[in-house]
Amino acid sequence: MKLKNSLLWIGGSPDSWKSTLAKYIVKKYNLSLYDYDMHEDKHHEELSAHSIGAKEIMSSSMEDNWVHISPKEMLNRANGSFRGRFPLVIRDLSEIQSERPILAEGFGLTPQLVGPLLDNPKQAIWLVSDQDFKMTSAKKRKKLSGLFEIKEIEHIALENLNKRDMLIDAQIRAEANQLGLKVIEVNSSTPFEVIVGLVEEHFGAYLI
Repeated sequence: MKLKNSLLWIGGSPDSWKSTLAKYIVKKYNLSLYDYDMHEDKHHEELSAHSIGAKEIMSSSMEDNWVHISPKEMLNRANGSFRGRFPLVIRDLSEIQSERPILAEGFGLTPQLVGPLLDNPKQAIWLVSDQDFKMTSAKKRKKLSGLFEIKEIEHIALENLNKRDMLIDAQIRAEANQLGLKVIEVNSSTPFEVIVGLVEEHFGAYLI
């Protein structure tokens, strides 16, 4: 499917300001937003109809998904979801009618998947963050809070999730470096306004 040249992408790991940034950019420049996370359940339900792996993930318990699994296995599972969902993302984007640029945001929009679709590397950017920033953000958002009856189990799940997200960061850096695509490093000492300025500069003429 042919995508619009006015399509912009913000990818990156969880807890790296990408969603907050995307919403800010969309509001400031009157863009249309495609929120990857909002389509997750719909996509997985569609995929589970013909994918045993997707069906198993959807039927697994919270502890199977976040506790009784290694961060590396969690990364492999995430990558499988990213690859499986991406054709559905492209389909969704091709159906959006908008006179303004469309900004697609989500952690499954990896450099390896998005890169081949770009007419210009200035159409995409990825955000990654260090461990301290991720943990602080996760605590503020109360990530996984209330999903487990035992607090110790919740702590193990959150630790596994954090380790997986650090692996996603490393993967994004490696893929982007190989493809010559832009990555911004986010940490607690960098103000949000600075990150906004870097993204606005990168997208440049597409925001006019």
